[in-house]
Amino acid sequence: MSNAQSRQTLVVWYWLMALVVISVAASAVLPRSPALMLIFAVAVVKALLVARNYMHLKHEKALIYALALVPLALVIIFLIGMFPDFVYHATKP
Repeated sequence: MSNAQSRQTLVVWYWLMALVVISVAASAVLPRSPALMLIFAVAVVKALLVARNYMHLKHEKALIYALALVPLALVIIFLIGMFPDFVYHATKP
């Protein structure tokens, strides 16, 4: 591993640790709903950092991103389609 690459890995690791601290602090300080939104947003950022740097996806072609984003888009579409069902059954006694 070259010096530049190990330095970049260390910087990403520091960012991940800082994001963990932000998540823990949010759960301790903020009310429940804003804390959950912040924690999930931080989790998405951490997942992107790990995928790009440790899984080496930043060097891949666009096809690999399409292979990941198309199923994700389908899941989101299905969740939006099922949302009325969730709401209706959640309010039913």
